[in-house]
Amino acid sequence: MQRIRLVVVDVDGVLSHGEAAPLDFAVLQRLAEFNDRARQDPGYPAVTLCTGRPVPYVEVLMQAIHGYYPAVYENGAGLYSPMPYGFKWHPAITRDLQVRLIRVQSLLHDALVDTEQAYFQPGKSASLSLFPCPGVALRKVFAEASRLARGFGDEFSIEEAATCVNVILRGIDKAEGMRWLSRETGIALADMAGVGDSPSDVRFMQLLGWSPAPTNAHASVKQIARYTSP
Repeated sequence: MQRIRLVVVDVDGVLSHGEAAPLDFAVLQRLAEFNDRARQDPGYPAVTLCTGRPVPYVEVLMQAIHGYYPAVYENGAGLYSPMPYGFKWHPAITRDLQVRLIRVQSLLHDALVDTEQAYFQPGKSASLSLFPCPGVALRKVFAEASRLARGFGDEFSIEEAATCVNVILRGIDKAEGMRWLSRETGIALADMAGVGDSPSDVRFMQLLGWSPAPTNAHASVKQIARYTSP
């Protein structure tokens, strides 16, 4: 039988109903119990996070679920470590790439934020998330962000999530975050399970040994999921 050592969970749409929705503290308490047991029993899987959320939010959630393995934030751009405490940027994120990210952010600000079509989620340093303003279609924000990103060749990947558009450095995504997490922890990808709900989660879920999904997941996620919860 396959042994899963680490369960890697997306946040919005999986652990919560999304931005600004009340947290279900019973769910977080249940995950904390899993991690407490895993600390004592090496045969029991631990739980950590893989999300597009910025690191302060991830750190708080990791404290809530008693997480002790590293967690992936900003769609693979960063790794938060509770033990020992610290933060890392992906080695592929060079200073030159950071400068180009600032440039594309400036263009997106002029085209979408100044025109009151979208706004940036604060707190991110190596990726961007654009949320449409009321009355503006997410698809429209995605199309404009994609158009502007093409001016930088293939350096940026534009992904349409359930409620926002993510701008991430090409090659830095949740799947690469999983490979990085595997190298950092010594846990094989085949010994991890991944839970996600949006199309941007498919690549990281496909890498892992077992991948379930919640019932609200996108159809493309359910198609590759080994199990869909009720």
